[in-house]
Amino acid sequence: MDELLNTAPCGFLSFSDDGTILLVNERLAEVLETSRAELEGKHIETILSVGGRVFYHTHFFPLLKMQRNAEEVYFSLRSRSGADIPVLTNAARRERDGRPVNDCIFVRMRQRHRYEDELLRARKAADLASAAKAKFLSMMSHDLRTPLQSISGYADLLLADMNGSQNTEQLQSVAAIKSAGKEMLRLINDILGFAQLESGRVELRIASVPVGDAFARAETLMRVRFDENNIRYVRRDCADDLRILADPDRLQQILLNLLTNASKFTPPGGTVSVSCEKVGAMVQIHVADTGIGIAGDQLGRIFEPFTQVTGSSTLSSNQGVGLGLSISRELSSAMNGELSVVSEGGKGSTFTITLPADTAAAMKGSAIAELRS
Repeated sequence: MDELLNTAPCGFLSFSDDGTILLVNERLAEVLETSRAELEGKHIETILSVGGRVFYHTHFFPLLKMQRNAEEVYFSLRSRSGADIPVLTNAARRERDGRPVNDCIFVRMRQRHRYEDELLRARKAADLASAAKAKFLSMMSHDLRTPLQSISGYADLLLADMNGSQNTEQLQSVAAIKSAGKEMLRLINDILGFAQLESGRVELRIASVPVGDAFARAETLMRVRFDENNIRYVRRDCADDLRILADPDRLQQILLNLLTNASKFTPPGGTVSVSCEKVGAMVQIHVADTGIGIAGDQLGRIFEPFTQVTGSSTLSSNQGVGLGLSISRELSSAMNGELSVVSEGGKGSTFTITLPADTAAAMKGSAIAELRS
């Protein structure tokens, strides 16, 4: 054997089609803790692990015979002491001395395995940290909601003022406590929702939801806020029989997030509107406002967690923790839809929820109408 090949920094082996080892260099013999003389003439299976033997017969040798070469194939060799040695193999099939032979080089993967092990350990640590964070946020959110509900309950009792013992100023102070408690509860619910999404624990109950009913439910909860902020609310054309496949409560959560944002960033005298339309197999629900809009350099970031629109506007003194839009987009995606936005600074915004249409319900309704006619 050529001395350069014999001392090359990689293993070399040549074997015949019946698996007999014809030639081995010193480097490979050293890695396998044996000698060239002991290896040459043996079957190639003697240097392979159990899994490597199966792979040799089912994949490696058939590939070599068909394509006449193989590159960067993973093998596990077995040393004399029984240790598994991971290697990358390049092989070529040639004619030599009137018969086919298969030449292979083996490059040991000690460093690569070390890096892969480190990556696996880092990934495991990151997963554990993420799970611990989600569990902590969930526990804290639950623990914080309990005293807040008590505060809200006592505030309701004081506002009722059964005995008429409080003056107007005192009632206004209690109302402020009630309002602050509701805002705090909303923030905690956002944090809890985000923790559930991150941990994959959100459960969905997909049902056929009439879009008009979803609008009516959201309007009932938002009407007082719009009136207090002197914002005109408009529901534009939306077919009465239009239905979507969604979780009713999660859809309501998305609508309330979008309508709440619209009310925050729309000045008094402005307009917030909702509308819907069927586009192919999907339904698009639009929530539009005539507010301050979103600058182009911020559009790409508004759906990121803990991100808030910044600017000179003082329309909202409490803009939350920046989770509403992120949660809404994740929920839309979980329901096989999406949430998108079109906006321009100073010219308002239009958020669009796209969700699957309930075509089965629509076809059934059409059939009933046809029968009646």
